[in-house]
Amino acid sequence: MGPPSAAPHGGHRPWQGFLITASLLTFWDLPPTVQFTIEALPSSAAEGKDVLLRACNISETIQAYYWHKGKTAEGSPLIAGYLIDVQVNIPGTAYSGRETIYSNGSLLFQNVTLEDAGSYTLRTINAKYDSDQATGQLHVHQNNVPGLPVGAVAGIVTGVLVGVALVAALVCFLLLARTGRASIRRDLREQRPPASTPGHGPSHRSAFSAPLPGPRTATPLYEELLHSDANIYCRIDHKADVVS
Repeated sequence: MGPPSAAPHGGHRPWQGFLITASLLTFWDLPPTVQFTIEALPSSAAEGKDVLLRACNISETIQAYYWHKGKTAEGSPLIAGYLIDVQVNIPGTAYSGRETIYSNGSLLFQNVTLEDAGSYTLRTINAKYDSDQATGQLHVHQNNVPGLPVGAVAGIVTGVLVGVALVAALVCFLLLARTGRASIRRDLREQRPPASTPGHGPSHRSAFSAPLPGPRTATPLYEELLHSDANIYCRIDHKADVVS
């Protein structure tokens, strides 16, 4: 008889390698579980625009979609549901006629308003009737003036207010200046002495008792000097000379 066959080196058995290989294949074959998410396109929409709440990473085993208005599906009003087998939208209590669910689970909002802003939750049901849900946000803002950004509108309003304030200050300054000039002129008129009237002297001349002789008063004396007469000499008081 030949010598007995030697045992494999290291004590390993061939079937152990098969078990390890099968375990690795089983691990690699398991599909990774990925949580689906909700993305708003655009992230912030103006009033009157359309917004798409897109469902990302949706599993192929999903059989139905249900959109709710709220942070969770439990207790939140149902907007609409979508059954993949029949491809039909089923409206809920919160349905306004502007919402549409697509076969990939995304929700389209048409002509959004400020009241549409808030949280929205998508609940999915797969072939095994397992349920999952994810929540997204819808942001809506008011429309701006066409062709002008918010900063430009604020600048225009500020400029108009500053212009009005400058005009009001200028008007007040002109009124004050005119009032001041009128007051100065009035004071000067009150302090100015009264003007003398023709034929009458100033008031201080009334202190003299006798007025100055006029031209008619001086004329007889001048004529007497031109026509000298002995009688004038005789009128001189000679006694007054002797006494002196």
